[in-house]
Amino acid sequence: MRILIVDDELPIREWLKMSISALEGNTNEVCTAPNGKDAWEMFSKEPFDMVVTDIKMPKMGGLELLQKIKDSCGETYVVMLTSYSEFEYAREAIKYQANEYVLKNEITAEVLGQIMENYHESKKSRKEVEKPQYIKDLLTNPHLTETFPVKKKEGEHIFAAAFAEKESDKAVFESFLNAFVLRIEPCFYEKDISVWVCSYKNSYSTGACFGEAMAFCKNLALLKETGVGFSGFTEEIPEACRRARMALNLGFYENRQGVFLYKEENQEAGLQKIKGIRKNVISMIRKDRQEEAKGYIADLYKELTKAQVLDLDQVRGCFTDMVDAYKVSKMEFAGRGLEELCRKTRDGIEGAGSLEQLRKEMDTFLRELKGTMVVGEKAYSEYVKSAIAYTVDNYAFIESLTEVADYVNINADYFCRLFKAETGSTYNSYLTNCRIQKAVELLTNTDLKVYEVAEKVGYSNLSYFSRVFKKVMGVNPFFYQKKR
Repeated sequence: MRILIVDDELPIREWLKMSISALEGNTNEVCTAPNGKDAWEMFSKEPFDMVVTDIKMPKMGGLELLQKIKDSCGETYVVMLTSYSEFEYAREAIKYQANEYVLKNEITAEVLGQIMENYHESKKSRKEVEKPQYIKDLLTNPHLTETFPVKKKEGEHIFAAAFAEKESDKAVFESFLNAFVLRIEPCFYEKDISVWVCSYKNSYSTGACFGEAMAFCKNLALLKETGVGFSGFTEEIPEACRRARMALNLGFYENRQGVFLYKEENQEAGLQKIKGIRKNVISMIRKDRQEEAKGYIADLYKELTKAQVLDLDQVRGCFTDMVDAYKVSKMEFAGRGLEELCRKTRDGIEGAGSLEQLRKEMDTFLRELKGTMVVGEKAYSEYVKSAIAYTVDNYAFIESLTEVADYVNINADYFCRLFKAETGSTYNSYLTNCRIQKAVELLTNTDLKVYEVAEKVGYSNLSYFSRVFKKVMGVNPFFYQKKR
């Protein structure tokens, strides 16, 4: 791995070089340059895997260097450094696709370690997408016919089958093929799902072949003792893969083994309906109109059963958003168990294999939610109540726990112990949760960019905001916004 550090201040260049070398051992070549012009000359001769660059420098600034690097080699991981906290710099850096943006006065060995870890994760993810066995991109963009690794032969009839198994053994798979199947391409994997592309010999109409293809999928379902998504007949291999994978999601609603045939109709309309109901549920939760919220949740189950929305990420996202809304609305009256209950429920929703299992997770959550509430006058002391109210109103501007302690007029150390004793959470954790939950709301319901959301909820450092968001929500804010 080749790393280039660009900064007009010699002490900073040398410290970064020493620190990165210490983190990564002697496996990397770490070079330095005093300005963007010299850096670009070095990069032009032989590109670097990572560039860590200051923004404001003589001869050529970091933003111009970033633009040249990305135009030349888009895969280079670029980290922008600056002594300026104004977000205008971040906006420009993000526009030119900087990977990270960090303030100089916040750089520590720990932050550098996180940057290196982010780089390696990014590289790993890029390789996985590039491998032909992954169909993740195909599911979000069904028109990748030019880059798809398998091509349809002229005159060939094709279909695809998807089933829950990781990296299936092709030899076992081929051992029970019907006589009409001509070839099977190496399978494409997405998590623990295998997708097989099949073509068949018979030259008569695709309609006449339907029965044979269905029989093939039924045999596969029996052999694997699972559900099988059947694409039906289509002209393009990428489209066949997408249909088969989405058809498999019908098992989430029908909760049985066998063959599931892809259906296109009403998918977008169904998705928009469940998003509308989700919005109503969250509105009722925030207004503390619990019976109406439960009524909308019941409507959501009915609509899902009827529409059978195949984008399960969107379906699960509706329910995790509800859990988050309950968490924020009940935080003021919660005992120690709320945080753990919400975490456990989110995990249960993500792992639910059927709508019925998902319903049970939510029913359990709503039932146990009452048990986390502390009722009556003993809920919280006036100090803690005042601190919570102040935080809800000023979460984006609070700079320290001492500020809140001063507001409620008690000693900071005593306030820290009192808040933890009464809520079961440290004040800093509570403040972080408030900020991240507001960020979730903005990412879900507005068109604001991630860096704009970060600024609105109190984070001037986009990289730090991303790390905190991922720690709380389990996913990077860019990915969270994208899936919404």
